[in-house]
Amino acid sequence: MKSERDQFRDLTVDDESDDIEILEIVGLDEPARPSKARSGEDEPARPLIVTDDDPVTEDDAVTDRDRLIRLYADFENYKKRIQREQDEAERLSAARVMKSLLPVLDNFERAIGSANESGTQDPLLKGVELIFRQLLEAMRREGVEAIDTVGEMFDPEYHEAVATTENSGFPSHTVIEEMQRGYKLHDQVIRPSLVRVAVEIDEPDSREGEGS
Repeated sequence: MKSERDQFRDLTVDDESDDIEILEIVGLDEPARPSKARSGEDEPARPLIVTDDDPVTEDDAVTDRDRLIRLYADFENYKKRIQREQDEAERLSAARVMKSLLPVLDNFERAIGSANESGTQDPLLKGVELIFRQLLEAMRREGVEAIDTVGEMFDPEYHEAVATTENSGFPSHTVIEEMQRGYKLHDQVIRPSLVRVAVEIDEPDSREGEGS
């Protein structure tokens, strides 16, 4: 004969047999493992969120903008200065080369002038004149020009007076003769012209010294 305890167990099982589902709990008997989140091992890096307790003010923004404007202006000035220095270096180099060729032009002019004065008809002279004109044209394309002299008013920027003529009939301070041709490269004088200048000397008043 079953005890009351066994009868109650059988009754309970019979009544709930259709609804009971036995589940297998995996890992129930395995020892507990430390949490990765707790230990910090192999945890992927998280983005750092910075909270700005002191936000940028309008004055700070204006200051930063002004600083950027000044930096940009300084950089532009630097580029312009470098460009000016490069242009100046090129100009000085060109002037130095052209100035070194001026004695060659002088010798050409002397040779041609001497041959013309002697009245020679040497065919070689024609070739020399042709070379001289070609050299002048090449220098002209580079910006070299002869300085005007005879008939011009004396200008110390372009002329160098090496002689004077008194009462020549020309207005005073007029260039009346060119001793050596001068040249300029663009607006820069690379050699002034050597010239003779007319001057006027006032004649003494014949009435001076007469008795009062």
